[in-house]
Amino acid sequence: MVTSKLDTMRESKPFDLSKLAMVVGLLLVAFQIYTAGFGPFPPLVQRSGHTGLALIMVYLTLDKLGGPFSDFLSTRTGAMVRLVLAVVVGGTCFYIVTQDTRLVESFAVFATPFEIACALVLMILVAFVAYSSTGVALPLLAVATLLYTLFGNHIAGRWGHSGFDLQYTVEYLYLGTEGIWGQVTGLSAGLIAIFIIFGAVLLSTGAAQSFMDIALLVAGRRPGGAAKVATASSAFMGMLNGSAVANVATTGNFSIPAMKRLGYRPRFAAAVEATASSGGQITPPIMGAGAFIMAELLGVPYTMIAYAAIIPAVLFFACVWFSIDIEARREGMKPFPVEEMPHWKEVFALRRFLPLALTLVVTLGAMFTGRTPSLAAFYGIVTNVTLFLLLGEYSWSSFKSRFCSLLEGVNSAASGIVSILALLVCAQITLSLIGLTGVGVKLTETIMMINENNFQLLAVVFAMIVALVLGMGMPTTAAYLLSAAVAAPALIRLGIDPISAHFFVFYSALLSALTPPVCTAVFTAAVIAREHWWPICIDAMRLATMKYLLPFFFIYREGVLLKGTWYEIASSAVMGLVAAMLLAIATGRFYRQPVHWYVSAILALAGVSVVANHVVTDLIALLALATVVVRQWLAVSSGAAGQAVAERR
Repeated sequence: MVTSKLDTMRESKPFDLSKLAMVVGLLLVAFQIYTAGFGPFPPLVQRSGHTGLALIMVYLTLDKLGGPFSDFLSTRTGAMVRLVLAVVVGGTCFYIVTQDTRLVESFAVFATPFEIACALVLMILVAFVAYSSTGVALPLLAVATLLYTLFGNHIAGRWGHSGFDLQYTVEYLYLGTEGIWGQVTGLSAGLIAIFIIFGAVLLSTGAAQSFMDIALLVAGRRPGGAAKVATASSAFMGMLNGSAVANVATTGNFSIPAMKRLGYRPRFAAAVEATASSGGQITPPIMGAGAFIMAELLGVPYTMIAYAAIIPAVLFFACVWFSIDIEARREGMKPFPVEEMPHWKEVFALRRFLPLALTLVVTLGAMFTGRTPSLAAFYGIVTNVTLFLLLGEYSWSSFKSRFCSLLEGVNSAASGIVSILALLVCAQITLSLIGLTGVGVKLTETIMMINENNFQLLAVVFAMIVALVLGMGMPTTAAYLLSAAVAAPALIRLGIDPISAHFFVFYSALLSALTPPVCTAVFTAAVIAREHWWPICIDAMRLATMKYLLPFFFIYREGVLLKGTWYEIASSAVMGLVAAMLLAIATGRFYRQPVHWYVSAILALAGVSVVANHVVTDLIALLALATVVVRQWLAVSSGAAGQAVAERR
């Protein structure tokens, strides 16, 4: 009996691997900061080293990731299993580091049985982490493409291929820079990781909180102030962390309860948070790493993508802002109480405001003067950390507190890198095999067949649906990469400019965060708000109406991407704002007074017609907006005048 109790106690007290995981996390962050500031290692070394450190940390902390075996992994035996798996997965990656010279200098490389085993083990362990993190969708897609690669020669017709054996597939995936260590993993090892660290540093030093306080000062006392502040804060945070779901889970935990406390309907509060968080990934300059990935795929300077993204982001948030304003006037929403507003002297105090302002100036200045984005992020991190340590009380306790905050930020950064690494590697495997088997080309040809009868719009809509479906349940980067591999080439072959095509695919893929049935950002917000997800989904789609229309702007009104003459750019921006306001009034069915359903339908059609980029449709949209605004202002004014006369009597 005593022996049984001792065994139970030993089993219930697992090895504490958290400190070892923290050390690995510190090494990972140090590796990324060093290579960002002083230049990366050779591609295979940089990518396999980054992946190895991240996956070691993943398996050391696998019990905290959830998944089907989390209870077992929390036990003593489970901790030993985690440690063994961490050593194994690290070994499969660092083996590539030791073989760099051989793999680069050899004309032809043939996989040994040991290397085949390493590749298979690595792919299985990566797929398991991806499954534990986000569910079955992405690893299932990777497994399906692998099976198609190995057995697709048995498929008859145009969807079959000549066939690839296991050895060749492993050589392609594991022993070169076309497979697991390809472009996507390279982006993770370079740009994405350093900007995750940049965002975590801004959070840990309080710079992000300073931005939120500024948003509160600007919009807090306006109608719908709480929702507008939540929109600005979530957009900023979503731009940094690159995940709508993660952003809802963090900022939503205080923004949704705050809005509910001020009288907002729970479903609307959750919808605002989900919509704003999904907008963070389209907000320049970082765009949740989307801008860097797009620049890499297109082979253009990052600054070109960041500039092009400005007007679309403004139009999206204008539509959200208009919708919130309409909802606030219709429902009588309260602004933030005066006593909860920060004082402007406190917000703009030197020790609080200077780290945020100077960090952004240095980072953006470096980007727009030709430095690489990773080097700009390095400069920003150094600037922010230096100012954070210098601007404060000069006492041991104060310095210790700030140093501990930085350590928490480093740990958070490592966790952020780890959380997305397995997903990116899974996406890289899928993309590599899509390229190897030619299935991407076949999907492109399918879209081209729709266009054979000059039905370009139908082909474009089909491409949007493909991107939307591929993006379901996926994180931002994986959703865009998968969609870009399939849909973007088809759009380019239709004669659409490559930048327009990639922006179309990027926006379309990100719609999955709000669109049923797999609207992950909505699901997360629903849990926090304690409401059913369907009404929240309806409100979120209503708030984000412009996001569904903007992909078509990129093709038919390219001026929103700062392309064309100044007149084309200005007219596209102005008409985009007109469309945003028309859609906000139509979906909210209110401006200063309620709007009849048939008027809403007319306004919605007028807003959508702006995409046509024709003088007639533009005039119709302007006339529709002017009519409803003037009529409602006059009705409200006459009503107020009549009430004043009645009161005087």
